[in-house]
Amino acid sequence: MTTTTTLTPRERQVATLLAYGYTNTAIADRLSISVRTAEMHRANAMRKLAADSRADVVRWALDHELLN
Repeated sequence: MTTTTTLTPRERQVATLLAYGYTNTAIADRLSISVRTAEMHRANAMRKLAADSRADVVRWALDHELLN
């Protein structure tokens, strides 16, 4: 997995919320964006992180101290 600097600020936000267990719909609601936009940010973040699952995103977020 890569560092947080490879993600855009919005991709980092979406990846963090994904790591907290939010669904695409909940992420979209929380960030006031469309579900499709949330899905695209999630897909881009996961591709950049080489994450195959939500567990990989959680691991990345923990490694980068993004979860409280």
